[in-house]
Amino acid sequence: MAKLSITTAWNETAAFVAREARLLLPLAFMLIALPVAAMGLLMPAPASPDELPGGGLWLLAVPLALVASTIGNIAISHLALKPGASVGEGIARGAARCAMLIGAALLLGIGAIALFFVVAMIAMMLVPGAMSGAQSGVPTPELASATLLMVVLMLPVILFFAARLLVMTPTAAAEEGGPIRLIRRSWALTAGHTWKLIGFLLLIFIAIGVLGAAIEAVVGLAAGLLIGPLAPGSLSTLVVIVVMAGVNTVVGAYAGTLIARIYAQLAGTGPGDVFA
Repeated sequence: MAKLSITTAWNETAAFVAREARLLLPLAFMLIALPVAAMGLLMPAPASPDELPGGGLWLLAVPLALVASTIGNIAISHLALKPGASVGEGIARGAARCAMLIGAALLLGIGAIALFFVVAMIAMMLVPGAMSGAQSGVPTPELASATLLMVVLMLPVILFFAARLLVMTPTAAAEEGGPIRLIRRSWALTAGHTWKLIGFLLLIFIAIGVLGAAIEAVVGLAAGLLIGPLAPGSLSTLVVIVVMAGVNTVVGAYAGTLIARIYAQLAGTGPGDVFA
């Protein structure tokens, strides 16, 4: 079993991003942050906070954003694993392996949906009265308790699978094979490191979540005071979207590189081989 040091992976990531920022940041902006920002601009506001946005042409942007971000993440992994490669080579690799990675994600998504329904049924049966509340469509305390129980049951499972499948993207960038091969390879590489990777994911999720929420809140407040109220299509909302696109650019570059460097350790590729 290969050794794994998150500290080493982070040090390599910081050094690589600092050296190649002129390549990584434009790539992360164009293919990861910009599609998300475009969706934010195109998506209509829901009629009420508890409703989903209505349909429309903006839905066409969803698959385009998915493909673009997948290509971008594979390209970043390619550059992080093969320093000296050009952005064009990274994008070409991303385009070539995009379908395989999306296919793997779809297979996992189908499994996740099936698991969700199983856990939901278990939670409904464990909480008396929750099933009748769900059938009536009226929120009840029992239904709320069942939902909370479902979240408690699902969270450890989600973290476990997220840890074991963490390196699918760099695997797609560095290796060949179809969707099932990517899933199996990531599962094999992360064997024996589950707890360390779960801790890593929790730390990353908390750090990114807190930082992102804080920046969005501060920028939203400042834009609301200086420009005008936040509303769909307003200049204030545009400012917030642009700033968050900048944040997502930096996060995408660092996160993609960091996961690629974790893969390099698990796959047995030493820093000397990669950074020579």
